[in-house]
Amino acid sequence: MNENGLKYLIYKIGEEVYGSPLLSIREVLEYQAPKFMPNMVDYFTGVINVRGGIVGVIDLRLKFKLIEKNKNSQTALLLCDTDRGLIAAVVDAVESVQLIEEKDLEKEPPIQSKIDKSFLIGVARNKDRLITIVDIHKSISFEELKVG
Repeated sequence: MNENGLKYLIYKIGEEVYGSPLLSIREVLEYQAPKFMPNMVDYFTGVINVRGGIVGVIDLRLKFKLIEKNKNSQTALLLCDTDRGLIAAVVDAVESVQLIEEKDLEKEPPIQSKIDKSFLIGVARNKDRLITIVDIHKSISFEELKVG
């Protein structure tokens, strides 16, 4: 960690570029098709086996209402620790780890977004593009997965 910035994992969902604090992601896994679980919210796509443990899978593409689920050769899973255990989040591609300085992060941008504002950390200026920085833990909350 740098006193002027933090490292973020940069990834894509559709054509959009997102980032999440690197420390909030345990590891990046190759995509594996989840086993379907009945009666779940539409963006909870099932469960996978990760080294002998059962892990729930949330498709951020569906959660953020950006595109239909459509895997490709770069589709990946971001494995994250939560207060209730591990959960994996589906993204279209993982790009890199970037240091984003505090001065380049607009924490309260004047935007209207399809993403729930409670997930939004801010928008970062990085070279010639803008990166939406999201709190991966808030975006994969177990509370929203309750049905009925």
